[in-house]
Amino acid sequence: MNILIVSQHFYPDNFRINDIAKMLAVEGHRVTVLTSLPDYETGRVPKDCKGRKNRKIEWNKVQVVRCFSVSRRSGVVFRALNYVSFYLTSTGKALTLKDDFDVVVCYQTSPVLMANAAREFARKRNIPFFVYCLDLWPESMKAWHVGEKNLLFKIMHKYSKGIYNSADCIGVTSKPFIEYLNTVNGVSKNKIVYIPQHSADMNIKPKKHLSGEPFVFTFAGNIGSVQNVECIVEAASLLSGRDDIKIEIYGDGSEFQNCKALSKRLHTDNMITFFGRVSKEELWERYENADAFLLTLKPQGAIGQTVPAKLQEYMSGNRPVIASIGGAAEEIINESGCGICVPAGDSAALAKAMADFVSDNEKYSDCGVSGREFFENNFTGKCFIDTLTQTLSSMVGSSEENR
Repeated sequence: MNILIVSQHFYPDNFRINDIAKMLAVEGHRVTVLTSLPDYETGRVPKDCKGRKNRKIEWNKVQVVRCFSVSRRSGVVFRALNYVSFYLTSTGKALTLKDDFDVVVCYQTSPVLMANAAREFARKRNIPFFVYCLDLWPESMKAWHVGEKNLLFKIMHKYSKGIYNSADCIGVTSKPFIEYLNTVNGVSKNKIVYIPQHSADMNIKPKKHLSGEPFVFTFAGNIGSVQNVECIVEAASLLSGRDDIKIEIYGDGSEFQNCKALSKRLHTDNMITFFGRVSKEELWERYENADAFLLTLKPQGAIGQTVPAKLQEYMSGNRPVIASIGGAAEEIINESGCGICVPAGDSAALAKAMADFVSDNEKYSDCGVSGREFFENNFTGKCFIDTLTQTLSSMVGSSEENR
């Protein structure tokens, strides 16, 4: 197949679409990615992409076409300009692409505006349009404190319904997304398919805890409002005074400084270490020291039904998962037996679960192996790409029959 992928974020920004595009190319498909200037990690466009440099490159047999976008920097104004500029320039660029594509795929994170270029290209070429939905819209606006009565929310609700219903098929990362898209956006369940996110395979060896050493709990990933890292800090404050528990937090985000300040205010500095953003290679090395992984998410409506991609990565790492989360992620943890779940946002229950892990570690001895087995059967790159290519091939076949 000749596949056009529209994604606002792509390499060198660290998103799973990088792996997806590369795996499709390895499978023998022709892949072109229409994306923005890379600035997600730093908020600034790198020098080698300024002045119209490197707007068309080849990366791992993937053709990459970059559109102009206002850099993210910081603050609401620049973030909005970043989103709107990509919406406009990607749509314009898509309509000028000459290649004979078979299908267009939108890797849809936030905002849903990024799907516009894919929709318009599919309409112009009369080819199938597939949306891989990682963030629900307009629901995701609630994380930005934009409520349903807000005029902007209503406008984006109408726009979201248009995008989702124009797709020939929507892949969702979490099963509860199906009900939301159907009831809120009026999307037929017949055109929605569950394709859970894959993870790169850490495959680190199980760890046997050494007597006398503190237990290390590790969280890694984006530190934003949705991830609710504050819950970890609050749980730590309830365990203060213990020298047998250490918490390592890796990553950055909009709530990073607030979480550090909260840790200082609650006097958990001796228990929690914030490392900031580190490379994937360094992170995996440090994962070797972890006794268990921490996973948290805010309990807010349909957003709380999201399965954080870090869960799959954690499960590949042969470590138990201690989670304060609900929805589909809770179902996966319980089904796989990879750890323990307490209610989302319940810091007291999280603290109790961590203390129980330390006091009765043998009870969790099989969790890491169980999670690893579940990962191998459900969340590998091969599992993902097999399902995706089968879905896209079916769409292309049906489209050709109807012409």
